[in-house]
Formats: sequence, structure tokens, C-alpha cells
Amino acid sequence: MKRLTALATDPAYLDRYIEIRNRKHLKVRRPLIAAQEFVEERYEVLADSVADNTLSEITIDARSTPLKAILRACYDVSTGPLRDLKKAIVAAQSARLRKYCPMCGTTLHSTFDHYLPAVKFPEFAVHPLNLVPCCSKCNSTKDDDWLSAGGGRQYLHAYSDEIPDRQFVTVDLHEQHGLAGVGATFSLVKPCDVGTEIWELIKSHFDRLHLIDRYDEQGNDEIAEILADCRTHVETGGPDARAFLAGLANDRRSVYGRNHWRAVLMEALSTHENFETWLQIP
Repeated sequence: MKRLTALATDPAYLDRYIEIRNRKHLKVRRPLIAAQEFVEERYEVLADSVADNTLSEITIDARSTPLKAILRACYDVSTGPLRDLKKAIVAAQSARLRKYCPMCGTTLHSTFDHYLPAVKFPEFAVHPLNLVPCCSKCNSTKDDDWLSAGGGRQYLHAYSDEIPDRQFVTVDLHEQHGLAGVGATFSLVKPCDVGTEIWELIKSHFDRLHLIDRYDEQGNDEIAEILADCRTHVETGGPDARAFLAGLANDRRSVYGRNHWRAVLMEALSTHENFETWLQIP
């Protein structure tokens, strides 16, 4: 898992909002223009909270209540500037990093999640740091439930949370009955040198999105694909399938982070004592 690259601030985030706002019909645009000072103030609050890692301390501002419908319309009703904003957010990421949803790492992004729920924070409906390109499953699972009952964040913020460069996603490999295939069981293990606060956030993120279950569901098929690629490598004259797979694992770690489930799976396969035997499984 790696952080996303925040959209460049030129043009400024507020200028992007104004461009979107100014494309609205006059009935919507007038009250938005009147609320300019409020929106500016709230954009500063979000910028400071992201910089200080105090997102959980942002509170709902009652001034947004009468503006909720029109502020949300900036996102809910598509305009050219909004489409441009979404494209720019995606384009800011490396081409390969765009392959997977940053919240789960299992599928392509197909929508955008409002990290601070738009129903509670409509003033951030088109703020670039509040729009996370993700898959629909993560978006619907997270929904508006971003804080715990105790007031702590339950999900990683893709633009600002620093993921420790320590191994915490692990996998156990096992032969299925009668060498019919190879199975995988993933788990989350706390490294001894990772702080409690960030670990609780990581664990909550994984638990609430059911990531370990999702990795387990896809693991067996993924192993079959990986082994098939290794067999093709050998059959076409490539040497040392272990080294080939180890190289793939290292490549995936460098792009997606050491805890991306496919990188973890490739590394485990490349170092397993039964790897050569598993290569023979049709």
C-alpha cells in the first residue's frame, strides 16, 4: 500500500471549486457566491488538518446545513470543470499505481470516495484531498461511517497517512487435497516497532473493508495465474523460475508497497520449499 500523490495546488484547490461553482445555474450559483467566505475558511481548516494529521478533529460546521443541497450539487451534478478535476486527480498518480483501488488493492477504481462524508461535510464535496479514486465496493462499504464511536478515524486517508515500511500483511501457503492446487491464507500481524496509533488505524481499515477475507477469496486463483506465468517463463527458455518470480515480487513491492497482497503472495511462493513441485501442477 502506498500513498496517493496529492493533486498539485496550481491552480489552487479553491480556484478549482470556483470554476465548478461558476458553471452552475444562477439559482445555485448566487448562494454559493454569497457563501464564499465560509468555503474559504473551511478549505483552510481541511488543509491544516491534513498537514497536522488531525483529520478526526474536524467537526461539522452548522453553517453548512442550509447550503447542503447546493454545495453537494457541485459534485452530484457533473460539469466540465468537475470532470477535469477527476481526470487530474487520477492523472497525478503513476500509470501502474492507477491499476488498483488504493483502499483495497484488489481492483480498478471506478468511482470516488468522499473521505469526509459529503452528507456531513458538503463544503468539501469537490476538494481534491477529499476525493479518493476507489472501487465501488470500498466506497459503499465505507459509506459515511468514517469515525468510530470513540471519535477515531476508521480508514486510512490515501493522500496523507504514512504507511510504515514494515511487513504486516503475511500469507501462509498450503497444498490443497491431492495436489489439486495451492491455497493461501492471509493475515495481519503487528510489527513490534510500529506505533499503536497508526497500527490501530491500519487494523481498522483492513477490518472494516474485510481486506483479509478479500485477499483469501482471490488468493487461490491468483496463485494459479502466477504459477502459470512461471511455467511459461521456463517453457520459453527462461532460466530459474524462482529468480524470475522473486524479481516480479520485488517489482510489485517497489510500485505498490511491500504490503500489497500480490507482492506478498509472489514473495512467499518464490521462497517456498515446494515451489518447484507446485510448478508441475497443471
